[in-house]
Amino acid sequence: MKKLRRRYVSFRLHTENKKISEKDLTTSIWNNLLSIYGEVHSADSRLYMSDYDKNQSTGILHCNAVLLREVLTAACLIGSIKGIKVCFEPKKTAGTIKSLRERPRPQ
Repeated sequence: MKKLRRRYVSFRLHTENKKISEKDLTTSIWNNLLSIYGEVHSADSRLYMSDYDKNQSTGILHCNAVLLREVLTAACLIGSIKGIKVCFEPKKTAGTIKSLRERPRPQ
Protein backbone atom coordinates (compact mmCIF):
# COMPACT_ATOMS: atom_id res chain seq x y z
CA MET A 1 0.00 0.00 0.00
CA LYS A 2 1.33 3.40 -0.96
CA LYS A 3 1.93 5.85 1.88
CA LEU A 4 -0.21 8.98 1.61
CA ARG A 5 1.53 12.34 1.60
CA ARG A 6 0.11 14.91 3.95
CA ARG A 7 -0.07 18.67 3.73
CA TYR A 8 -0.29 21.12 6.58
CA VAL A 9 -2.05 24.47 6.26
CA SER A 10 -1.68 27.29 8.76
CA PHE A 11 -4.75 29.50 8.86
CA ARG A 12 -6.46 32.40 10.57
CA LEU A 13 -10.19 32.62 11.16
CA HIS A 14 -11.61 36.15 11.05
CA THR A 15 -14.71 36.58 13.23
CA GLU A 16 -16.99 39.28 14.59
CA ASN A 17 -15.12 39.69 17.92
CA LYS A 18 -16.43 36.32 19.13
CA LYS A 19 -14.52 33.13 19.75
CA ILE A 20 -15.21 29.96 17.76
CA SER A 21 -14.36 26.59 19.31
CA GLU A 22 -12.17 24.04 17.54
CA LYS A 23 -15.05 21.56 17.46
CA ASP A 24 -17.44 24.03 15.80
CA LEU A 25 -14.87 24.98 13.16
CA THR A 26 -13.95 21.36 12.38
CA THR A 27 -17.62 20.41 12.13
CA SER A 28 -18.32 23.27 9.72
CA ILE A 29 -15.41 22.31 7.46
CA TRP A 30 -16.52 18.65 7.48
CA ASN A 31 -20.12 19.59 6.68
CA ASN A 32 -19.01 21.74 3.73
CA LEU A 33 -16.70 19.00 2.50
CA LEU A 34 -19.54 16.46 2.70
CA SER A 35 -22.08 18.67 0.94
CA ILE A 36 -19.74 19.70 -1.89
CA TYR A 37 -17.69 16.54 -2.57
CA GLY A 38 -19.58 13.69 -0.89
CA GLU A 39 -18.57 11.01 1.57
CA VAL A 40 -15.80 9.40 -0.48
CA HIS A 41 -13.73 12.58 -0.89
CA SER A 42 -14.44 13.61 2.68
CA ALA A 43 -13.13 10.33 4.04
CA ASP A 44 -10.12 10.34 1.69
CA SER A 45 -9.15 13.87 2.76
CA ARG A 46 -8.02 12.64 6.22
CA LEU A 47 -8.89 16.07 7.60
CA TYR A 48 -7.57 16.84 11.09
CA MET A 49 -6.95 20.05 13.03
CA SER A 50 -4.23 20.79 15.57
CA ASP A 51 -2.70 23.72 17.42
CA TYR A 52 -5.93 25.73 17.34
CA ASP A 53 -5.70 28.87 19.45
CA LYS A 54 -9.21 30.05 20.29
CA ASN A 55 -8.06 33.51 21.39
CA GLN A 56 -6.06 34.34 18.25
CA SER A 57 -8.26 32.19 15.96
CA THR A 58 -5.26 30.50 14.34
CA GLY A 59 -4.42 26.85 13.82
CA ILE A 60 -3.08 24.12 11.56
CA LEU A 61 -5.12 21.83 9.31
CA HIS A 62 -3.75 18.42 8.32
CA CYS A 63 -5.03 16.77 5.13
CA ASN A 64 -4.17 14.44 2.27
CA ALA A 65 -1.93 16.16 -0.32
CA VAL A 66 -4.05 14.97 -3.25
CA LEU A 67 -7.22 16.58 -1.85
CA LEU A 68 -5.65 19.79 -0.54
CA ARG A 69 -7.57 22.04 -2.97
CA GLU A 70 -10.90 20.46 -2.05
CA VAL A 71 -10.25 20.93 1.68
CA LEU A 72 -9.24 24.57 1.19
CA THR A 73 -12.30 25.20 -0.97
CA ALA A 74 -14.62 23.73 1.66
CA ALA A 75 -12.95 25.76 4.42
CA CYS A 76 -13.00 29.04 2.48
CA LEU A 77 -16.70 28.66 1.63
CA ILE A 78 -17.75 28.79 5.28
CA GLY A 79 -19.83 31.94 5.72
CA SER A 80 -20.99 31.59 9.30
CA ILE A 81 -20.65 29.25 12.26
CA LYS A 82 -23.55 29.17 14.73
CA GLY A 83 -24.78 32.55 13.48
CA ILE A 84 -21.36 34.23 13.73
CA LYS A 85 -19.98 35.52 10.42
CA VAL A 86 -16.53 34.11 9.72
CA CYS A 87 -13.89 34.23 7.01
CA PHE A 88 -11.28 31.46 6.68
CA GLU A 89 -7.85 32.70 5.53
CA PRO A 90 -5.18 30.11 4.67
CA LYS A 91 -1.75 31.56 5.46
CA LYS A 92 0.82 28.98 4.37
CA THR A 93 0.89 25.41 3.08
CA ALA A 94 3.79 23.07 3.79
CA GLY A 95 4.83 19.43 3.80
CA THR A 96 5.94 19.49 7.45
CA ILE A 97 4.61 21.12 10.60
CA LYS A 98 8.12 22.27 11.48
CA SER A 99 8.32 24.50 8.40
CA LEU A 100 4.99 26.13 9.33
CA ARG A 101 6.18 26.97 12.83
CA GLU A 102 9.49 28.51 11.73
CA ARG A 103 9.66 32.27 11.77
CA PRO A 104 9.81 34.00 8.41
CA ARG A 105 13.28 35.12 7.40
CA PRO A 106 13.92 38.87 7.41
CA GLN A 107 14.34 40.34 3.94
